[in-house]
Amino acid sequence: MISKHINMLQIDYFLAVAQYLNFTEAAKSLYISQPSLSKQIAQMEKEIGTQLLLRNKRTVRLTPAGTVLLKELTEIKHKIESAIEKARKPDIGEESSITIGFLEVLNTGTFLPKVINDFKQRYPGVTIVLERHSFKVLREKLINGSLDVIFTLSFEVNDSLGILYDTVYETWGSIVMSASHPLANCEELSLSDLKDEKFVMISRDESPKGFDSIIGLCRKYGFTPNIVKQLPNAESLLMCIESGLGISLLDYNVRIHNSDRFKMFKIEEDLMNVIMAWKKDNLNPSISLLTTSVLKETRIEETYS
Repeated sequence: MISKHINMLQIDYFLAVAQYLNFTEAAKSLYISQPSLSKQIAQMEKEIGTQLLLRNKRTVRLTPAGTVLLKELTEIKHKIESAIEKARKPDIGEESSITIGFLEVLNTGTFLPKVINDFKQRYPGVTIVLERHSFKVLREKLINGSLDVIFTLSFEVNDSLGILYDTVYETWGSIVMSASHPLANCEELSLSDLKDEKFVMISRDESPKGFDSIIGLCRKYGFTPNIVKQLPNAESLLMCIESGLGISLLDYNVRIHNSDRFKMFKIEEDLMNVIMAWKKDNLNPSISLLTTSVLKETRIEETYS
């Protein structure tokens, strides 16, 4: 393993000597003194632990180790120069693709169409794929790299998994019930009014933090919810609510197709965030292009886990 003390300057010195096979000429090309160059090469050999050059008063030759190092370092330097050149290009990331996942019942109509249209106009070379998934699938696809960016609720972020995120907008929790439910005619409701109600919920396996937060919120109002059914996804949950099998607590901006069949009551004190999240080690350059576009549209300052 090469010592951490070897730096790019020493590498440049070695490559110059290897090119000229003459310390005096190499020193001139580097605008340094010949003794300084000799000292740096000797230090480099000491750090690596092997001789790189054979030199006497008349000649300089590469050792077998020096020949190998010359080949490898030349390739590396070319890659570095190429990487820097690519980074300077104004169209960085444009010839790439990005796969974006959304929580299945998240109402994206408030921001997504404009963001995507503006993004496509600005970066026409980026291929965009959009997918909707349940809580669990969304998390798993982000972690395994199948999705580059996801839009979900803030309680889904696990800080220990190297996830970065930006807040897109704030929202509230809400009580959701069938429009035919006896309480649907009320002007307003508090969670304390639900102590005798039947609850249907997304299963804890599907959304552990979401499940636990609902239990905790209800207990703050003096009761533990009577959960009659745990469902595998939000679409199944909405079907059960619509059929009058129970009520539930959901994001106030939930995407409900048959809105006239549901009644929603905002829970003002139950604030939550809709976020976009991505893995810290995902180096897809389109991610930064997208997140910047979203923040510009939503005008929310970024936060990180």
